[in-house]
Amino acid sequence: MASDLTVRSLGPADVPMLLDMLRELAALEGVPDAITAQRADLDEGLAEVPPRFRGLIAEDGSGVVGYATYTIDYSVWSGGDFIRVDDVYVRDRARSRGVGRQLMRALADIGVSQAMRLRWGMTAGNAAARRFYDVIGAEAIPGEAKVIWRWSVPAMEAFLDRAAALQPDGGGEATLSGVSPGLPGEDGFILVLRREGGES
Repeated sequence: MASDLTVRSLGPADVPMLLDMLRELAALEGVPDAITAQRADLDEGLAEVPPRFRGLIAEDGSGVVGYATYTIDYSVWSGGDFIRVDDVYVRDRARSRGVGRQLMRALADIGVSQAMRLRWGMTAGNAAARRFYDVIGAEAIPGEAKVIWRWSVPAMEAFLDRAAALQPDGGGEATLSGVSPGLPGEDGFILVLRREGGES
């Protein structure tokens, strides 16, 4: 993994780049017309208190290389809040460098600090992503077209402990910049997570 990678909270100035990457992801998934949000929509959603959505930006010396977006939702089944991940996307030029893993690590830091599990969906046929999610300790709930993934707080803690144990002294891990212990705003495959429909 590149040592110059930084993961930081999404800010208002990042919205144009986020829109560009959302369109890249939609084109990659074969649905280029699916993105109907305009900059004003995202500006407004990010500016609300609390924000309607939150995000993380991954960047290196070449610029922005990926992002993650998520919302805080409530589960009537568990009676508590959880983090629903919309997307984790890594640009083509940065794939196979651990960028997706570092975005997931930053999401795990947030989840653990807030005692909230993470949840996301993916298409059932994405075998490479399935292997990755198994490795980080997420639990799959298989479906016919989509697989729902849940990442519990204990599983995130174990993942973070393993990541810390593997970090060599003096660097090698991404810098987590501006990702507070609270909520922001208050490796050879494409790591793509899509928000699933339905109740939690």
